[in-house]
Amino acid sequence: MPKINICICTYQRPKLLTDCLQSLASIVVPSETEVTVTVIDNDQTGSAEATVTGLTETFPFNIYYHCEDKRGIPCARNRAVEETHRLGSDYLVFIDDDEWVEPLWLDKLYAYCQNQGGDIVVSGDVIPELPDKTPEYMRPFFNQKQHPTGTLLGFCATNNVLSPIYLTKDLGLRFDESHPLAGGSDRRFFYEAVKAGVKIKKCAEALVHESVPENRATLRWLSKRKFKGGTTIGWEEKQNGRSTLGIIYSAGRKLIIELFLAGIMFLVGNKYKQNKRWLKACRHLGVLSGAFGLRVDSYKSVDGQ
Repeated sequence: MPKINICICTYQRPKLLTDCLQSLASIVVPSETEVTVTVIDNDQTGSAEATVTGLTETFPFNIYYHCEDKRGIPCARNRAVEETHRLGSDYLVFIDDDEWVEPLWLDKLYAYCQNQGGDIVVSGDVIPELPDKTPEYMRPFFNQKQHPTGTLLGFCATNNVLSPIYLTKDLGLRFDESHPLAGGSDRRFFYEAVKAGVKIKKCAEALVHESVPENRATLRWLSKRKFKGGTTIGWEEKQNGRSTLGIIYSAGRKLIIELFLAGIMFLVGNKYKQNKRWLKACRHLGVLSGAFGLRVDSYKSVDGQ
């Protein structure tokens, strides 16, 4: 019987973690599979242990708690990999601790993987749940780029993904811990998987919902996020052999163009397009910074509770 281990990495967000786990308790388990849940607490004080143990007796399947003392999201993800190996699982599933899943979520992920031969990575969709006060012109910026089911991807994130265990067992892939508090280690992990011949496909029907706190639903936060993401892209391009000069020329040219267009949109009073161009400019500025080796500690602070 195939074994599926659902892993959640968490850090000082007990309420969000509780909501996440409670949603998992209501999922439809794929036919003829065994499901387990593993929580990796990246807080040295073990702040999530009480949350997990409080649900153990009533949880519909086995739930495991482990504390990873080494601070950083890639360290927690790698601990999740090791614990999944110890359980002898065939599939590793990642979701974030600020997400809640729909009842058919896992069934959809697993069924699509089996439909494709059982050896591909499957990435589901994430629906942001924004505060009521969020302005309408800001809402589109929180929706991830939509891909129909079956789309072949060059990489994906760990916010909703099912991965066959051979990626970490046979191929030996791990999350890069060289910048433990920076983002992008999941993107890099799956990029390396694709280079090794692994296929990643989208399953748009496998849905999770992300709780977006008020402090994130702002242009200021999005600007920082785009900049941080850009630094990861710039750093990755250097790692992949692209010259620093080439990155600077390309990103610098795009930065100037986007700032110019943002100014035009400001003058004509189109706030949505103004913000869209501004956010693209922030990303290109991040790419420039990443080309010079800058990495931003995205996971140094905690959003949500």
